[in-house]
Amino acid sequence: GIILYSPVSISQKFSFLKQLRATLLKGSYDILHVHHDFLSGFYLPVTLGIPFKQRILHIHNNDQALPVGNPILHTVLLNPLKWLGYLFSDTLVGISKHTLSKHVGQKFKYKNLSQQVLYYGIDLTVFKAAPKTSIRQELMIPDTAKLLLFVGRMNEFKNPLFVLAVATELAKTDPHIYTVFIGAGELEQPLHDQIKKNHMEGQTRVLGWRDDTAMIMKQSDLFLFPRLEVPKEGLGLVVVEAQAAGLPMLTTQGIVDDAIVIPELVQRLPLDVTVWVEEVKKILNQPQKITKAEALAKMEASCFELGNATQQLIELYERPL
Repeated sequence: GIILYSPVSISQKFSFLKQLRATLLKGSYDILHVHHDFLSGFYLPVTLGIPFKQRILHIHNNDQALPVGNPILHTVLLNPLKWLGYLFSDTLVGISKHTLSKHVGQKFKYKNLSQQVLYYGIDLTVFKAAPKTSIRQELMIPDTAKLLLFVGRMNEFKNPLFVLAVATELAKTDPHIYTVFIGAGELEQPLHDQIKKNHMEGQTRVLGWRDDTAMIMKQSDLFLFPRLEVPKEGLGLVVVEAQAAGLPMLTTQGIVDDAIVIPELVQRLPLDVTVWVEEVKKILNQPQKITKAEALAKMEASCFELGNATQQLIELYERPL
């Protein structure tokens, strides 16, 4: 593999597009595979006349967002860029059935696009190894404590403040429940502020981004992911990873069905703090429905296993149009 860095910023629009076209012409590439959702429609027109064997437009999100910084400009550009993306592509790929169907929505005006779901591949070897260190010791949490875990971007959609509200209610009756937050984003400081306001400094840990989430998942007792229900998550990769760790979880209807590989581990609840508090208590006081080894075996047989996902990608590239 070769990484080619653009010598100019995408904010230098004309220069960026000129450089991109020159790079594509020079490379004589077989396949163009783009991953910028709606923004792909901004630069795909420069591929006009370049004889790719296949042009793939890959949709990763349902948020329908453009990084333009202006709500009016966002509204004006969204649909034109969407259709330009369709016009200059042969294949539309979604990371889940819901993501694909949300973008298909209506018949294409320009031509028929081939459509396919392509799932992420996960390296499951990290879930097989035993943790080298104790996360409880690292975070100075008692060995007998129950550990709740949130992993995700600290933004409104992922809803980390809801997790804190649940943890605060739980702490009123059980001081042995601790909550760990992993992630970064615009709600990170508001989360710290609310922790202080709720006097939860002792029973919460905010770790920022970590590259050992698999090991932390394996040592946790319950995964909380209260994604907002509208719009739905494109897939919810952390939900898939938590299942690979054999970690029971509570989430919402904001997670698509594709992400639920092991139904025994997952409960989807309405966004009501009282409901979540009662369900957390129930899960922490009952035996687990499936062992970690059984959960990992099911993930290894799934479409998310790295080898299976890689094979799907190869078949996508090699198929005749």
